[in-house]
Amino acid sequence: MNEEVLDIAMKKISDLEKRIEKYYKLLKIDNELDFILKGGYILEEDIQLIMEGNYE
Repeated sequence: MNEEVLDIAMKKISDLEKRIEKYYKLLKIDNELDFILKGGYILEEDIQLIMEGNYE
């Protein structure tokens, strides 16, 4: 039974870690455009190139 309780606790901890990471990312949003851009799968370096008009 102790192993089962430990497995449940580890799963809950993992779920909480994922939720905390999501909330932390939301705190780093500077403006609405930043939120939209960070919601995609674009690297921050690529975003900078797009904003400068140098993306090929």
